[in-house]
Amino acid sequence: MQIVYKGQSERIWTEFKDENGTPVQPSGSVYVMVQYQTGTVQVDNKLATSAGNGRFWYEISPDTTWEYGYYGAWWKSDALGLEATQDIPNVFKIEDRRESIIKAQMAERVRSQLYMHADMGGFANKFPRDREILDFLQDSLNWWNAYPPAITFHTFLAIPQPYWAIVEKGAVITGLTALGVYEAGKHFIYNDNGISLTRDRSAKYAGIFGPLMQMYITNLKSMRVKYALDHVNVRGMFSSTTGFPRSLSRALRGVSKFS
Repeated sequence: MQIVYKGQSERIWTEFKDENGTPVQPSGSVYVMVQYQTGTVQVDNKLATSAGNGRFWYEISPDTTWEYGYYGAWWKSDALGLEATQDIPNVFKIEDRRESIIKAQMAERVRSQLYMHADMGGFANKFPRDREILDFLQDSLNWWNAYPPAITFHTFLAIPQPYWAIVEKGAVITGLTALGVYEAGKHFIYNDNGISLTRDRSAKYAGIFGPLMQMYITNLKSMRVKYALDHVNVRGMFSSTTGFPRSLSRALRGVSKFS
C-alpha cells in the first residue's frame, strides 16, 4: 500500500488491463476520483496523466484539509469500446510520520525474530518484504484491540511501548502462517527409479507455529488483563460471579421457575 505524507506531493497510479491481464491503452481521457474512508470526496473527477501502455497517474498534495487515514482512488475511461471503472479502488494511506517511525522500529524487531537480517547471515530474500511485514503488524494490532476485554482502540501512536512486544509477536505468527501457506503451495513429491525427492517445509513452519501461538495467547490474555487493571475501572470484569442490583435480583427470583 502506498503511504503518503502531508506537506509533500505524491503520484498515485493505475493501470488498465484486459481480461487476460494485458495492458490496454484507453481510447479516451482518464479521470480519477479520490474519496476518504468516511465518504468525503477529496478529488472529484479530475483528469489523469498518461504514462503510456495503459498506465496513468494523478498527483496529489495533501494539506491540513486531508485527514489521516485511508483513501480510495477510482479511475474511469473508455477501453475496448466500453466504459471501464474499478470495483475495488486503489487504496493509499495518509500517515502521520510519527506512526511510520514506530512501525519501522517494530518491523526491525520482527525481521530479527524471523532471522531476516542478511548482514547477520539471515534469509533476507526468503521472507516477507516491508509491505507484508507492515500488514502483519496491522493485523496484530487489530488482534490486540479486539481481544477481550475490548476496552481499547489503540493506534500505533497510542499503544504504550511496554505492549509493543505483543504486537510484534503477533506479526511474527502471522508471518509464519503466510510462509506456511506459501510452502504448502510449493509442496511436491518426485519419485523416479527408486530415487525420491520430497519438498515439504510447511510442516516445519507448523511445528514452530504451534508452541509460539500457545505462548502468544497466554501472554496476550495476561497483558490485556494488566492493561485493563492499570487503566480502566474494571471491578468485577474478571470475577467468576456477577452482582446485580437488588431490584433486578428480586425480579429474577420472581420469574424463576425453579424458586
